[in-house]
Formats: sequence, C-alpha cells, structure tokens
Amino acid sequence: MAEPHLEVADVSVRFGDFLALDTVSWTVDGPGVVGLIGLNGAGKTTLIRTVLGLQPVTGGAVRVPIGLDALGYCPDTPGFEPWLSAREVLEQSMAIGPARGAGAWSADAALAAVDLERHAHRRAGGFSRGMLQRLGIAAALVREPEVLILDEPTSALDPEGRAAVLGLIRDLGNRMTVVFSSHLLADVEDLADRLLVLHRGRAVFAGETGEFLDEHTAAPTLRIAMTDGRIIEAEQPQWGPALADASANSGRLDDIRIVRPTLTDAFFTAIGEKP
Repeated sequence: MAEPHLEVADVSVRFGDFLALDTVSWTVDGPGVVGLIGLNGAGKTTLIRTVLGLQPVTGGAVRVPIGLDALGYCPDTPGFEPWLSAREVLEQSMAIGPARGAGAWSADAALAAVDLERHAHRRAGGFSRGMLQRLGIAAALVREPEVLILDEPTSALDPEGRAAVLGLIRDLGNRMTVVFSSHLLADVEDLADRLLVLHRGRAVFAGETGEFLDEHTAAPTLRIAMTDGRIIEAEQPQWGPALADASANSGRLDDIRIVRPTLTDAFFTAIGEKP
C-alpha cells in the first residue's frame, strides 16, 4: 500500500492555556479535493500551519513522506513585494528551493489559470485583495506541488472570480491533491470528495463527503405545495402516493421539489449546534 502524502497523528497544539488542536489525526492522499471545515477558532489555520512545519506541536507528530517541497500553500491574505510584477512574483517563487517536476506550470500557464495573464507586467502593489489571492494560488502552482493547500481561497473574490477559482480547484483535483478550507459549505459540498471536520480543536470527522452526509442527515423529502396553501411532505417510501395525490389535483399544484439535506445541515448536526 502506497504511503500517504501527509499524515497527522494525534497532534495537539497549545497556546498557553488554550488547546488549539486536541489529538487530531488525519491522513491525506490523492488526487482529489479535500474540504477542511469548522467554525471560527476550530483549529483549521493552526492545523495548516502545523502541516507546513510553521507551528511546533505540543504532542503527536506530523509526517510528510512526499517532502515539504512537494506542498504548495496560499494563505487567505497573501502578500508580495509591491514593486514586483505578477510575472516576477512567479519567477521568484519558482527560484525558491530546488526545482520540481517538468515545468508543467510555467509562469504563463499559472497566470492564465487564475485569469491574470493580462496583468503579467502589472506591479503587485496595485492589485486588489482578490487579485492578490489569485496571484498567491499561481505562485503556489509554479512550485509543481503534489498537495496544494488553500486557506479560504475565495474569501476576497467577487462572484466571477470565485466561480473561476472554484472551477480551477475542481480541475486541479484531477491531477493533484487540493486541500482547501472554507466557511462557504455549499462550495465545499460541490467540490470536495473528502472532508476533515474540526470543532473546538478536535476532529469530528475525517473521510468521504458522501459518508459524512449519510451519517448526519436524513433521507431526501418530497415537498409538494398546493395553491390553497396545503403542503404535502413525504419520505421516499411514500413518494408514489404523494405524487398520485398531486397528479389528481394538478390544477392546484403550485410547486414540487425534492428537498435534500445539505452539508450545512450535516455539519451542524455533527457538531451538535444550531446554525
């Protein structure tokens, strides 16, 4: 069996009296997209910093068999020297440490992937926060990572930029492992095939997204609304009779839909709190 890309084993991190991570265990292999979710203060950024070797652990251990050079990272608010152009930022990133891979991600390819190719010669000091975030992703890509870690990659993006970055994450998941944290659980549900759910420093769940939904949500419900205000709700075994009732009263049918529990529903059920 192949070794994982990275392995977190019973890791704890303490800041004074505050236990930021409490015996968290997590294994990442690939390719695919892994969603890292939790409320503010759950330990997501601390875990990322621990994996990157930026945060000492109080207990447990982190192993990165592929090597730290194989990890790419973009924080939620990346910063660059303001006098560097976008292309120079990427060239600088490529020059740090030993060269990796066969150069599949050239500066031009990475800028195009994040829709910044027309800004290649513009100074980073004139970039908006959203543009800086996309430039940070490009700077990680040119390092040819096997695991790309993105901390809140869409937090500063407008709707168009957000859609572009989410599409990029989906595509990258076919060729590498992408770990991304987000408070936008609809995005995580759409993209992530695996999850790590943190709550108050502890790992509530680590595994397949579908498994998490199955464990923490009810079955889909058929909901039929009639023009007279009557609502018919039925669980799956009763869909046939409910649809027959709606068909017999089709002239008064206002709306019909299948209501499926979401990742948001499952998340708050898992942590035992209300949204």
